[in-house]
Amino acid sequence: MNQILEYNPVKNSGGGSSGSDKIVRVFALILIIFAVCFIVIGAYGFFKKNKPENDKVSQAPIEAKIQIEKLDTTAMISVSHDKAIEKVIYKWDDDKETTDKGDGSSEKKIEIPLPAGQHTLTVKVIDVDGAETVYKETINSENGTDIINPVIELEPDGNKLRVIATDETEIAYVTYKWNNEEEVKIEERDESKKKIEFDIEILKGKNDLTVIAVDANQQTTTENRTYNGVTNPEIKITVSSDKKHVDVDCSHEKGLEKVILTVNGQDQEVPLEEDKTRLSFGFDLPEGNISLKVKATSSEQTTMEATEEIVPDEVEVPEEERHMNENIIINIERLEDDHKKAKISASYVEGIKEVALNINDVDYSVELPEENPTEIEIEELQLVEGNNRITFTVIGVNNTENVKTVELQGE
Repeated sequence: MNQILEYNPVKNSGGGSSGSDKIVRVFALILIIFAVCFIVIGAYGFFKKNKPENDKVSQAPIEAKIQIEKLDTTAMISVSHDKAIEKVIYKWDDDKETTDKGDGSSEKKIEIPLPAGQHTLTVKVIDVDGAETVYKETINSENGTDIINPVIELEPDGNKLRVIATDETEIAYVTYKWNNEEEVKIEERDESKKKIEFDIEILKGKNDLTVIAVDANQQTTTENRTYNGVTNPEIKITVSSDKKHVDVDCSHEKGLEKVILTVNGQDQEVPLEEDKTRLSFGFDLPEGNISLKVKATSSEQTTMEATEEIVPDEVEVPEEERHMNENIIINIERLEDDHKKAKISASYVEGIKEVALNINDVDYSVELPEENPTEIEIEELQLVEGNNRITFTVIGVNNTENVKTVELQGE
């Protein structure tokens, strides 16, 4: 007889799911927990990222409240804040700032002078945390006072100093003094009474200068400067008694750098000697009128010029020559309205047979307007720049002759 075996799986008495189902459920639960954690972390990061911006908005400092009340001759600055006021700083236009420190309160009032005319008041409030509030207002007042100080300008020019003091209303006077010397007072003003201008000589060496300007309302400005005074060269020109020779002497205590000699517009530099504090030289003069200029420059870059116009004495003409020439008249002169041109005229009652013209050793032909005229004239004779030595010769019909030489400067 065949035996039949039967297998019956053992069932849980509770009738629940298998072990694999439990494992799946555990993993699912873990995944859910991780997902929740990621969501929480993300939400926290988003909240943290946006929190500073919200904090900035909420922590923005509150500005002070500033009001300006225009009175008759003053202005009232009123300041209020939710914090203690450290200090209030104010100024008119571009003038210096004035600081008024706080007393620990959150309110402050300051009465200040009101300037006449139109001016801009700038007020800056700083609280105990260092936060600033700035306010500007332009105010126009007819009854205001003068609160603007005079202005002093100092302009050096070689060994001179020009002092210019101005005020927008009225300048009263200016004082100056070198070092600890006695003060000098200047009260001479221009027609507007708003400016005082004068020159003073800068002392040799290093010196301190104090200049004080005071306006009609006693507003005062002081300038303190130190100057190192320099001197100009000295030049002496000596012309000989016969006007044919010149001696020149130049000197400077710190030394000469350059000396330029100009004769009738022609420049030449004179070589310096070994001792550069002095230069002496002489030279013979050419014939005719001489225009002489000497310019010396020192090692301190100060300059000095000296000029001399030399006209030779007229030479005594022998009696017989004076008799020959007394009836021939020659005139050579520069035009009044044009210094680049000259005019020559000549007359002889017996009649002019021939004339000759020479300019700077160059001969020029001149045609007579008619045969043996008694008068001739050359108009608008062009001059060259510098010296023009003009010689004009007139010969009469009876061979009487006259010659005249003139030196003219062309420009």
